[in-house]
Parts: sequence; C-alpha cells; structure tokens
Amino acid sequence: MGLLSRVLGMFSTRGKATALFKRGVDKAEHRDLEGAIADYTSVIDLKGAPEDVIAMALFNRALAYSRERDDTKATADLDRVLSMSGATQQVIDAAHEKLHRMKRRATKSV
Repeated sequence: MGLLSRVLGMFSTRGKATALFKRGVDKAEHRDLEGAIADYTSVIDLKGAPEDVIAMALFNRALAYSRERDDTKATADLDRVLSMSGATQQVIDAAHEKLHRMKRRATKSV
C-alpha cells in the first residue's frame, strides 16, 4: 500500500471513528444507553481507529455503564483509559475524577 493510500485510510478511519463516537453521544443524550454503548464499542473495536478517539469512546461508554449502575464494566473502561498512552490529558483527568466519584458513591451506599 502506498503512502497516499495509508494517509487517506487513516483520515477515513478517523472520520468513521469520530462519526460513530458522535452518534453515540447523541444516543446517550437521548437516553438510549444501549445504542450509545453499541456505538462506543464500535469505535473501540474499529481497526486503525486513533487512540485518542478510542479513549473518548471508552470514557463515554464508562459513563453509560455507570448510569446503568454497572460499575464493574465502567471501572474496567476507566482503567483502560488510564493505561493508554494516546489518551488526552483531559480524558485522563476526567477518568480519574469519575473513578473517584464512583468510589465515593460505593462507600455511601454501604
């Protein structure tokens, strides 16, 4: 595959990942958590998706899982974000904060 094909493929993959991510956000805003989780999972599983977009999808999927009170899955996604070298500092900070809030919620309910 030539350089131009690889570059164009990278942009089209970023575009597809971003479109799926945005669709997931829209579904989450309309309380379609199942649909949002499916779209975020599609981003995460998309071969060649940029790591920063994957990190955002993991973070948002964790938020959706948390809304469904599935803290095990939410924590797994947040931990994965924290281990990613390509996650932006903003997403890393938000993941730390969400984990902290989930731990506080868990201790209050005990």
